[in-house]
Amino acid sequence: MRIIEIVTTDLASDRLKAEENLENLINSKEDTNIRVSNIKKELEKIVNIDNMINKWIKYISKDESNNNNNE
Repeated sequence: MRIIEIVTTDLASDRLKAEENLENLINSKEDTNIRVSNIKKELEKIVNIDNMINKWIKYISKDESNNNNNE
């Protein structure tokens, strides 16, 4: 079940990178309209990654539950 750990770790890494990008955008000196647009795009990425993580957790929880029932 190593693939489960790989996917979980990769999703967590993507989220950390997106949060770092968001922080950099918040602190940037760009034009306000550009900053707001870029912040919203990055926030959308974070929300998408969070949804992916939640869905992944549901999938692996079901899989583990099925494995326990088969034993």
